[in-house]
Amino acid sequence: MDPFSITIGAISVIDVGTRFVKFLRDVKKGTASIDQDLKALGDDVDALIMTSTVLKDVYEARPVHEMEKSSFEQDKLSQTWQIVAQILPKCEGIIEELQCLVEHIRSGGWSKAPFVTYLRKLRREEDFLSLQRDLSNQEKTLQMLLSVIQVLNYSKARVRFIHFGSQIVAKKQVIMGTVLTYYRLSGWESRSSQGDFQDELREEFQTLNYKIEEFKPLLELESGARLRGAFNNAKSVASLASNNQYFDTPEPVSSMFVGRENLLLDLTTMMLEPESSKISSPRMQKRFVIYGLGGSGKTQFCCKFAQDNRERFWGVFWIDGSSEERVNQTFSRIAKHAGMEPNDRAAKSWLALAEKPWLLIIDNADSGQIELDRYFPGGERGHILITTRNPMHKIHGTIGDRCFDFSHWDPRAATSLLLKAANQPLPWTEAVEEIASRITKALGYLPLALIVAGRTIMTGLCTLREYLLFYESSWKRVRHRARKKSKENGSSNDVGPHTGIYASCDVMHFSLQKEKKQATKDAIELLNMFSFLHRENITVDLLVQGATNPRLEKKEQQRQQTQEEERNQKTWAELLRNFGLAAHGYLSGDRARPVLPDCLRLSNSDLHEFDVWRLREGLAELSQRSLIMFHADKDSYSLHPIVHTWVRERREMSTGDQAIWCQAAATVISQSIMLPPLANKTADEDFRKDLLPHLLFVRRCEAEIAEQYAKNQAERNSLRAIPKPLMSRGKGLSMAKYSFVYAQCGLWKEAEELQVTVRDFIVAKLGPEHPGATRIQLALAGTYWQQGRGTEAANLQESALKSSTKSLGYGHHSTFNIMDSLAVSRWMQGRYKEALALGEAAIEGLTRTAGYDHEDTLRAKDHLGRVHNRYWRFEKARQLHHTAVRGLKVALGPDHLDTLTAMDNLAMCYFEIGGKWLESAREVETEVYETRRLKLGKEHPHTLLSALNLARIKAALGELKDGEDDIRRGLLIGYRNLGAEHIGVLYARMYLGEIIMRSGRLEEANEELSDVIERQKNLPTAVKGNHPDKLMTMYMLAECLRQQGRFDEGISLLEEAMRGLSDIDGDEHPFKRKLDAKRRILIREGGGGNGIQDEMNFVTDQINGLGLNRGTPVAVSGSEGVRLRGSPTW
Repeated sequence: MDPFSITIGAISVIDVGTRFVKFLRDVKKGTASIDQDLKALGDDVDALIMTSTVLKDVYEARPVHEMEKSSFEQDKLSQTWQIVAQILPKCEGIIEELQCLVEHIRSGGWSKAPFVTYLRKLRREEDFLSLQRDLSNQEKTLQMLLSVIQVLNYSKARVRFIHFGSQIVAKKQVIMGTVLTYYRLSGWESRSSQGDFQDELREEFQTLNYKIEEFKPLLELESGARLRGAFNNAKSVASLASNNQYFDTPEPVSSMFVGRENLLLDLTTMMLEPESSKISSPRMQKRFVIYGLGGSGKTQFCCKFAQDNRERFWGVFWIDGSSEERVNQTFSRIAKHAGMEPNDRAAKSWLALAEKPWLLIIDNADSGQIELDRYFPGGERGHILITTRNPMHKIHGTIGDRCFDFSHWDPRAATSLLLKAANQPLPWTEAVEEIASRITKALGYLPLALIVAGRTIMTGLCTLREYLLFYESSWKRVRHRARKKSKENGSSNDVGPHTGIYASCDVMHFSLQKEKKQATKDAIELLNMFSFLHRENITVDLLVQGATNPRLEKKEQQRQQTQEEERNQKTWAELLRNFGLAAHGYLSGDRARPVLPDCLRLSNSDLHEFDVWRLREGLAELSQRSLIMFHADKDSYSLHPIVHTWVRERREMSTGDQAIWCQAAATVISQSIMLPPLANKTADEDFRKDLLPHLLFVRRCEAEIAEQYAKNQAERNSLRAIPKPLMSRGKGLSMAKYSFVYAQCGLWKEAEELQVTVRDFIVAKLGPEHPGATRIQLALAGTYWQQGRGTEAANLQESALKSSTKSLGYGHHSTFNIMDSLAVSRWMQGRYKEALALGEAAIEGLTRTAGYDHEDTLRAKDHLGRVHNRYWRFEKARQLHHTAVRGLKVALGPDHLDTLTAMDNLAMCYFEIGGKWLESAREVETEVYETRRLKLGKEHPHTLLSALNLARIKAALGELKDGEDDIRRGLLIGYRNLGAEHIGVLYARMYLGEIIMRSGRLEEANEELSDVIERQKNLPTAVKGNHPDKLMTMYMLAECLRQQGRFDEGISLLEEAMRGLSDIDGDEHPFKRKLDAKRRILIREGGGGNGIQDEMNFVTDQINGLGLNRGTPVAVSGSEGVRLRGSPTW
């Protein structure tokens, strides 16, 4: 950035602004009266001049303290000044345009009529208002950035400051605030006291947060996207406030929040009263319940409490208590904050152990089927607020009266809320308050209904006096619908607790229909579709990707088709099958346009760009009417639960309409998901995880609509059966995409069900050899593996390999990739002979079709290295892993997950070789662990594996205590996240037992290893109860028995292990000789034979096979027998 750009830009704005204000004064002198519009414009420019002056002076003084900043603060300060430098020229240009416009109006003869009237006459009103809005928005942005600069300067410099300012009133509101803080940066002078400085710094943070909240509405405007950079910059600096580290609430606090001040004060006293003031009261977790009807303001009340007391909590979190699925999903979000594995157990454990104060809001805990106490973090720490419509949940409160009942609200507060929402001018007369009082009574004093009613009045559909007439009409329609529904259900109650809210929403919906413009039409369609998505976190990104991804997929499909046509010619049978599928697709509706809101449609022409501003205009129409809520920090929207239900159940929404808009929601979800090789980045994975609540909800709605169709058919006594929806190419693709999301989120059963359906469809229509059938079979195999069904998974891969060989040919790139995948499966099954043959063939083929440095070839080399490692051919394995690591760092990047896997394998190969390679193993494995911890989180299974490998390396270097402690820490996480029977947990316990044995605690090691063996018998990939890991554990236990002098038991165990090795086709593996050598040692020490010489011969053979120098250290111990340094793994 040019160091003079700020000074020059500010001076230019001050100069052009001053001349424009003088020009406006001259204009006013020539008019009959002072025009309020020009006065307001002059005030705006005055405010901008003052802000620019402060920015210039602060910037020119900055070198005095610049070097004292931390790296983060330096970066943020530099970034903030760069944004300021971009805004100042825009302000100068806007002022110049305004002056040209005013000069043009003045030259046209304007002198006496109101300025706006003359603007309308010349059709320039919109131009003027647009420029004035832009100027105001830019000035507010500069003020917010000035607060950012003040916080960053204050947080380090401790400089003296003085205050100056003036109130600049325009349009009956203070534009700049009563006081501007202007810094005189005069060296490193200290504050009078540390306490004063901390108080002043806290005030600066509060000012910045206030300006951020004030700024948020601007992001909803059409020009909001251009202001987001400044907003995000300010948010990141505001997060530096010392006390509160995490702050996440269900929704932002409304600017119209009124009432219940006494309850807020009481709750603060109960929740935050010091423990010492309670005489002989045991410490306990503080829980309080907020009970009341939907729409009574329970969630807003909790969010207000959290906001008011933010600085008193280290963390504020929330979970959605509406269903068990949502509880787990929102708990996972909390776990991610901690860098832990995203699940509810990890999140609860993190909060239970946190020593700093935290607040957890459990929102919408209405269901009686949920055991709510299961979701309280353990222990006595923390504060919990629960919102519910279920009176049975009141028992969960632990302080004070346990709960607040929101069934009734203060009528005066309700009147105030209505008039604020309606934007009625102050002061309110008695007549106005009387009318508002009648409305609030009719609406049952429910805040949500009052806000919707107020927005209806504000939009001009009706006046305050007329509202009850509109409401009574809607009430009758809603009541008629309720009566009809109660008759169907056999209920006598024809008016539900939310009927008033539904009637208010009906009035607002009518106002949308009444306005015949594109934005309101789009708003209605978006609202209909939103009612079939989950009500929270409807991101703009989801909508945009749902509209634009099909074009990207089409280009990728065309590219793949071109490649396939170049590689091989289709047979007549394949052509006929493709023709049959196309005909089937035509008959089942594949050629129809996808069901979407009109603003999300994108033509097939590449010249047509998606109109995101049209989308945002439709969203703004809904947000301005409080039908949806905007969340600026996530650029997302949400609906109140009652509004969400009302949209789907309106009288005008027939079952057919529900089916249409449910299909629209499903289409957006499906089109937003892209399958590999597209969208493989970490951000894409996060996006798909966030889709899960929407996917689960829309599929539930689909099932309910289908059930309603069947019920309607039965009531009509129709003899004609409803045909089941035909399966089509499009439906199959959607199912495959849904299964991708399910699998990524760990819902393996749901993924399997869809993948089986898609596989059967493709096989039936195109045959088992079609590439599509092969791809879905491979995906299904991955799902089987994750469920522990290794044999089924390997069988599917074997079948896919045969199909690919037949359809694409043995020499096709895809065939060799499948071959490599099957080799990995055989390695995991312990069938190393097959894994070796498949891996070598895959590498040869991939090298020929893609090249030696292609990522697929490099992955296959890494996989083959693991097989050689199992055969103890460590030098060969080292060469393969080293080649893979070096190539993948170039092809994929040094921190790609596949690169890290190859580095992990290389480190453990160094470990197996031992000796001088152990320090190299520690160095490489440490890098892998740190990268995985930052990239995946410290509780991800791959991170835990790296931690285990590091612990083994430490133990091999003689650091037994550190190695044992590290494994035990990892096991605590493994038990919680994976379960006691997981193969990874048992693998870690196996090496824990070995370290305990090497530490001399033989009885403890015996118990540990014996329990592991019993559990390993039941591993899903075990053959006849035998698994390679189990056989290695038996070898370790035999050594432990030898050291205990229990020779007969050890001999029997080793013979059993040798038989187990034969069961998994391991007769030719060198491990069998090692087992036999160990058996001979026990026989000799127990009474005869030359077992030591047998094992020495075995080790000598292995050293020769490794290609190592004779000088490589080999540990030989009479107490442990003979073994390679580093404990070779089976």
